[in-house]
Formats: sequence, C-alpha cells, structure tokens
Amino acid sequence: MSDISVEVLENGLRVTRPGTSYAVTFLRNAQGRMLEAQEILNAPNISGHEAIFAAQAWKAAYSEAKSLGWI
Repeated sequence: MSDISVEVLENGLRVTRPGTSYAVTFLRNAQGRMLEAQEILNAPNISGHEAIFAAQAWKAAYSEAKSLGWI
C-alpha cells in the first residue's frame, strides 16, 4: 500500500492517498481498544475507486494501530 499515507495524530490516525482528495480519520475509542472512522465516504454515491481506498485505509490504519499498541 505504498500509495497510502498514514499520519499519527494525538488520538487517532489520518489516512490519505496523496494526490487525491481521499482521506479518512480513525479515532481511538476511549472505552475499548478499537478504531472508529470519524468521517466516512458518502454512500450510496461512492465510486469503486473510493470503495477500494476505504478498504485500504482501514487496513493501513489497523496495521499502524497494532504497531503502536493501540489495539
């Protein structure tokens, strides 16, 4: 996923695809060890490319959260 960028925030992760407007922020859930998407792409008008990005963003955020010991 070299075309995905993950930025560590104070209480979350911001996943973007450089060169596009695609971005999702995942916040740490204070009650449990999980991530919650702060904003989500507008379904049902989501394109195939946006859907692929959303799946890749989740995988990248999950992997980064695991490496940080958040989950």
